[in-house]
Amino acid sequence: MFVLGITGGVGSGKTLVAKLISKKYNASLLIADKLGHIVMEPDNAAFEKVIDRFGKDIIGSNGKIDRKKLADIIFNDNTARSALNAIIHPEVISYIRKYINDRKDKDGIIVLETAIMYETGSDKLCDEVWYVYVPADIRIKRLSDSRGYSEKKSQSIIESQKPDKFFTDRADRVIDNSGDKDRLNMELDALANYFVKD
Repeated sequence: MFVLGITGGVGSGKTLVAKLISKKYNASLLIADKLGHIVMEPDNAAFEKVIDRFGKDIIGSNGKIDRKKLADIIFNDNTARSALNAIIHPEVISYIRKYINDRKDKDGIIVLETAIMYETGSDKLCDEVWYVYVPADIRIKRLSDSRGYSEKKSQSIIESQKPDKFFTDRADRVIDNSGDKDRLNMELDALANYFVKD
């Protein structure tokens, strides 16, 4: 089993890259943000820990954690956000590790996408890590177009993340996603030798 890590900053299109690779090469896809939601489901590892930390008021009428209520709590509270991350990140890593270990003797590809690849040690679970690069000005425009973010908000988020050099110094390959989707597809097609066996 070949495990490919995909990372990049906000607005880089890392999720798009991960999904395209998954579709092109019939790979299993793990998106860390979605796994964060899974581990907070009732009966899953982080549910009780999150309730213990943030209180029962965040439980919705369906018995699940109301993610909007939780987001409202942590939005402007760095201590609360750090506390949530300290609960969620280890559980997500545990989930990923088990998923990979259960399939390590099989053929195929697992694509793991996460913005915090190195900060969480997820890179150690991957055979290779690819960084999706897009200049900051293009990322700001894309965030405005796709999410309605102001330039100031986008700039603030980008500045709160690790700089490009942090990733380019560590990644095995850099994928340039500053062009359109056709150009990205061409770049990914050129990497077929990583995944297509004779």
